[in-house]
Parts: sequence; C-alpha cells; structure tokens
Amino acid sequence: MSAPLLPRFGMGTAAIGNLYRAVGDDEAMATVAAALAAGIGYFDTAPHYGFGLAERRLGAALAVHDPAGRALVSTKVGRLLVPTAAQGSRHGFVDADPFEPAFDYGADGIRASFAASLARLRRERVDLLFAHDLGRMTHGDDHPRHLAAFLDGGHAAMVALKRAGAVGGIGIGVNEIAVCDELLDRVELDVILLAGRYTLLDRSAAALLDRCAERGVRVIVGGPYNSGILAADPAEADPQRLHYDYAAPDAAIVARTRALAAACARAGVALPAAALHFPLRHPAVACVVAGLVGADQVAAMVARIATPVPDAAWPLLDPLPQPEPMSPVTNQLILLHPDDNVLICVAPIAAGDVLPIGGGTVPAREGITVGHKIARRRLALGDKVIKYGAPIGSMTAAADTGDWVHMHNMKSDYIASHTRATVTEARA
Repeated sequence: MSAPLLPRFGMGTAAIGNLYRAVGDDEAMATVAAALAAGIGYFDTAPHYGFGLAERRLGAALAVHDPAGRALVSTKVGRLLVPTAAQGSRHGFVDADPFEPAFDYGADGIRASFAASLARLRRERVDLLFAHDLGRMTHGDDHPRHLAAFLDGGHAAMVALKRAGAVGGIGIGVNEIAVCDELLDRVELDVILLAGRYTLLDRSAAALLDRCAERGVRVIVGGPYNSGILAADPAEADPQRLHYDYAAPDAAIVARTRALAAACARAGVALPAAALHFPLRHPAVACVVAGLVGADQVAAMVARIATPVPDAAWPLLDPLPQPEPMSPVTNQLILLHPDDNVLICVAPIAAGDVLPIGGGTVPAREGITVGHKIARRRLALGDKVIKYGAPIGSMTAAADTGDWVHMHNMKSDYIASHTRATVTEARA
C-alpha cells in the first residue's frame, strides 16, 4: 500500500492539546469542525500533545463531523503515556491529561503507543505514522540508545503496521535536521515531517530538502510560523510578545521578523501569508501544517491560503532580509535581564571562539547559531533556566559556563510564563 496523497495544507493539533493555554472541549470541537467545513482535510496529532488530550479531542470531533472518515490523520510514536498525579503546566501544556510521556522507540513501545493512539482517535487505522522527536538535540547523550532501539526494532514494527494496512505511510516527525540525514540512507521513509526548519526565518533545511527530492521522500513542513512569530504582522502585534521555537524571541529574531515584514509590505503581501506559502516553493515539500485553535484562526489560515503571493515578493525575501544597521556588534552575546543565568547568541559562534562571560573568557566548545542560549554560569541538574528574569525551563543535565543550553540539556516546563510582557506585568 502506497502512502496517501497529501493536500497542500493541513492542521496541527498541539494547540487543542492546550499548548501554552487551556482550551475548552467546545472550542477544540469547533476548531476541527471549522477546518473541515473550510476544506482542510488533513490533521496531524501526537500522544505528546496534551499527553493524549489532542488525540482524544480530534477523535471526538471527527466522529461527529467526519463520520465517514474522509479526513486524513497522522499521529506519532516514540512516547508512552504513564499516569501521573502532577498538575499545572508541564512541557508547555496547560491543564493537560494526567499522564507523563516516557520515551520508547523499541518495537513493543511502538506497537503499544500506536494501539493507544487508535483508541483515543476512535479509528482503526491512520494515514501516516511518524517516529516522534528522535535526535541528539532532544535526547543528548541518550540519542544513540534511542536511535538503536528504533533501528533494531521500532522501525520494523512501523513497516509491519504499514504492510498490514493499519498505516498508510511511515516516517519521522522531528524539528532537527541531523537525524533526518542520519536516517535517510538507513531506513525506509515515505515522509518526513520537519517542524520549524524551513521557514522565512530559518532556512537551514534547504540541503536536506534537496536530498529528499532526489530520493522521492516527501516532506511535510510543520511550524511555518516558527511557533507564532510569523503569524502576525509586527505592525499589529509586537513580535516580542510572541513565540519563536517554543520560547520568547530574542532581539535578533525580532529584528529579522520586522525586516521580513517590511520586505513583504514592499511586495504588497502580508507576512503571515508569505510565511504560509514559502515552504511550498521547494519541490520536496508536499504539505504545510500550521497549528490552529478557534474558528478565527481557521478563517485566517483559509484567507492566507487563498492569498496569491506576488512573484515580485520572493526576490525581496531571498536571501533572508537583514534588519536595518544598528551599532556595530562587538560581542556575540547579549544579556536580556540582570537576573538571567543565560546569555543570547546574536552573532554566529564557531567552536573555539573566545567568549567574554562572567568577567572572564571561555572558549566555545561547539558552533552555536543565532538566537540560542549559552550558560552564563555553571548550571546544575534541575536548576531553573532564567531568561527575561523569568523561568523558561529546567536543566536535565549540568552545563558549564559557555555551554549551549538547548533541548539537549533542558526541558521547557516553565515555558507558559516565558514572555517579556509577563515579567513586566509582574514587576509593575
């Protein structure tokens, strides 16, 4: 059985799993109903989104509004949901279902995860199944172990599900490029769902997409708005109050967003419409999936889909427009708030670069891209990560001064409170 044909656009369901804010059952149901009514017939979900909540809500909505099962659905494997008594915001999800995700990429874990997803979705099969969040940036030193579990049995279990007709196509759903390159030559992949790495702001996946086009592997681009910052024109919403890669944007990202918006204005198109259409310019990209919650967001996406982007816009947006010149950058790092224990990279850092931190200097141990965080002082396991004077996560491993602080050594369990506005209001 071949993998299904994909529409050009689909709906992501993390938001109806209470990402960043609580959403009621009625609003979640209305969102899916509005998407179906507008002709959006592909929905991507995962057990991780609200720890089962997004799958449950999607399944309930489709049972009512798509009883014939015409909509395409993809979900993911790689995490099992374990009951927990923990409450409140966890991993960025607010008031989610009472489970904690546990990684398991082995054959038994894949089969158990898939069966549980079918029950929540009220379906007998899904159209696409993705192994979720493989990669070193997510797992750090545990990456080889998880990858081995997937290669030694998990992938074969997914292939067996496809051959049995329970799955239309298989692939991986990730937000890092290296693991895609790592797996392309080793296993069968029908589709790669790649989030946030081929957008107006982040075009780092261009070479990977070229490889996928050569091999006939289709790509679904998720996160075309980079977690929200590209979903609003800076003239209407302050980018500093929005999310970039699941966190508050730094000054460099805000400046680039405004430069993009200015270029779009010169071409006569709104930034969000250009952001939604941009990934489809690459021949490997079959579909763009954007997260939606509320009928208003569905209507906005439908309007953007229908908005033609003038040919004159793309030369203005390629290469990525640069912000207006400011005072010369004399340091690759900035401090956003005196209470922060991380610094922000505002110019590319190469391994070996000497970084002035904490009144002295340290050599960079690895290359670090613009917008990412670097430890201002030694951080121990469990320490809160402070940015804009507020906690945005906690360390899952120790980091020395000058180390990159990212998904490989922190989790975003405080992310819901992480905006400059929140800090400002708290101090007022």
